[in-house]
Amino acid sequence: MSIGVSIEDFNSSQFEQLAALFASYFPAGDKLLSRDYTEWLYAKNPYGPAKMVKAVDDGRLVGFMAMIPVHLVRRDARLVAYYVVNVLVHPEYHGKHVFGRMITAAKELVKTENAVLMGHPNDMALKSWQRARMHFHASLKPSLALPRLRARGARAHVVGAVSQLQSVLAALNAQALQADRWNIAVTGDYVSWRYLAHPANKYLVQLIEVHGAAAGFLVSKKVRPGIRLLVDQFMLDPYAAGSLGRLPWLTISFRPEASASEFAGSLWPIPVKKQIPFFFTHYAQPSTARDVMNLGLSASDF
Repeated sequence: MSIGVSIEDFNSSQFEQLAALFASYFPAGDKLLSRDYTEWLYAKNPYGPAKMVKAVDDGRLVGFMAMIPVHLVRRDARLVAYYVVNVLVHPEYHGKHVFGRMITAAKELVKTENAVLMGHPNDMALKSWQRARMHFHASLKPSLALPRLRARGARAHVVGAVSQLQSVLAALNAQALQADRWNIAVTGDYVSWRYLAHPANKYLVQLIEVHGAAAGFLVSKKVRPGIRLLVDQFMLDPYAAGSLGRLPWLTISFRPEASASEFAGSLWPIPVKKQIPFFFTHYAQPSTARDVMNLGLSASDF
């Protein structure tokens, strides 16, 4: 047995190989077996095609890891980052160090590119990422967004087209370029692809206006009947806390404790053990927990 590990840009001609590997875990009808979803996630991202980390044994795909590119910005700095998603090793190859070798290949790539590797590993994968010495930061813990019926002149409008956000995107990016924390470089193309054109998830995108002026937008989705999850928040700083009051009732937000404390009065910590690990690994210039506070759940919600 000679397993080779390589990284290449996504190629749609390899869909059948990917589908065969994922079918070893997921039932027919799962989005990971859908060509439309695969093309959307790996090929149509305006920040570029996904990197495919592949483990191959005698021509057979036995391990896979997707690296989804996104651009990050802060004061005087820009970075390419890769969200790590859809990591899978065929059951027949468990215990053969395939996962660890794919992580090593991903680490070498981001070192070469001076890029970032980030993600929210699940319980099964967590120890492998810890052994690989990823730069873990404070885990994200759940809080309940407290609704405000009269949030100081704030109104929310459901967004159906990215053109409704054009008035605020430039201001959000200008703010990000002055910030001392990393933020996603939010463009109209990115928002349209990531949230409005998702082939499997239905997101609620809310434009928040304060006294008639656009102040940002919130992205949430239903996770259970009557319960929603705040996936991401793109707001001008003076209105960030107050905007949470315009979310639907029973919306949960996951943030590190230090970030949640900045929204005191808008978030109520939920006393449960559930938390989401988060790593953000940049070898050239390691980040502090404060540097990455503004990055939401997008990395875990593809």
